[in-house]
Amino acid sequence: MTPPDEQQPFTLDRLAPPPPRRSRALAVAIVAAAALVAISLAALAYAILNRPASTVAGGAQPSSTSAPPTSPVSAPPSAEPRTLDAAKAAAQHEFDAYAAGDWAGAWDLWTAAGKAAMSRADYVRLHTECKTLTGIVFEITGARLEGESRAVVTWKRSIAAGKTTMLYEGGGWRYQPDAEAMAGYDKGIDKLIADKKAAGDCG
Repeated sequence: MTPPDEQQPFTLDRLAPPPPRRSRALAVAIVAAAALVAISLAALAYAILNRPASTVAGGAQPSSTSAPPTSPVSAPPSAEPRTLDAAKAAAQHEFDAYAAGDWAGAWDLWTAAGKAAMSRADYVRLHTECKTLTGIVFEITGARLEGESRAVVTWKRSIAAGKTTMLYEGGGWRYQPDAEAMAGYDKGIDKLIADKKAAGDCG
């Protein structure tokens, strides 16, 4: 036994409990968890900030197919006026094509009824096989309107003279073959050419 005079002096420190080891471990764990959460939040923020704009919440997803290119829409041709001058101009275009031997171009200026009576190819064949006279121009000598959709144009060509009917259809003035020509077209191209040759009307 320790002698009474060698015993340690009594202090308040001797009454304090030992340091709580569990509290220190818990504190370390909390600090580590907080650091881990901070790192996770930083990584999440970085991913959001660097995400493409089209994939951000609420943003439109890019389409897997692109829209086909659109062709420009052409404007419809403007209609010719229903005037006498316009009818005369259209008739002159018909006469000029005929005089130049442009049979296909002349046929293109016909009315729908005229085109139905004879095809473009047959009209070209008719004037090719019959060697229609070309090079002599037509001169318009007069014109008159007969309503809003019909005009009569008079003309002369060298010593010949006649009149032509122009009809307004499809937004423009068109040449209408006369009754005699339409009757010939009704025969069919082969019969028409044969009749013309027999009559001496083919050059």
